[in-house]
Amino acid sequence: MSNPKPRSAGVTASATLAILGSVTAFFFWGNFFLALLNAPPDSQRNHLYQTHPAAFLMITIVPSVLIALGIWTGIGLFQLRRWARLAALTWASIALVFCLLMIAFRPFETFFIPDRFVSDLESLKQLIAIAIVLLLLPVSVWWLFFFRIESVKLQFLAADSAGPLRDPLHEKSVAGKS
Repeated sequence: MSNPKPRSAGVTASATLAILGSVTAFFFWGNFFLALLNAPPDSQRNHLYQTHPAAFLMITIVPSVLIALGIWTGIGLFQLRRWARLAALTWASIALVFCLLMIAFRPFETFFIPDRFVSDLESLKQLIAIAIVLLLLPVSVWWLFFFRIESVKLQFLAADSAGPLRDPLHEKSVAGKS
């Protein structure tokens, strides 16, 4: 059951990063989502999901779908699926555009501002923005270059041309029954 063309360390690292990043996003989103669910009701005893059902539905569905797609992409990269390489390029493109737009349109959040000029909440928003840019920008640039290298493309093409993985134990048991 050996692969005719083994997976490179870069593809393995990318797949691992995709899965770990998605799991980390799941925990951050879950913490935020539970805080929304446990928020106290307003003066008319309505919870957030009762007063803003459409927004609450979007907060529920969109992040969970994106996290699932991230995990699915990571698994596909481990299996050297061609669609996973394209998905990684798409993720990298979106992340790069997001980071560049954040730097262009919110520059005051992506550069350090002395504490005496901003509140604690603004400092927290600034820290989160800087962390997002520092995490996503290098990875997106790396993936955009890495997944376009010819040797990496060949790994995915070789895996697709090898066909589906066969299980020799399953073939033996099927052959013994006939």
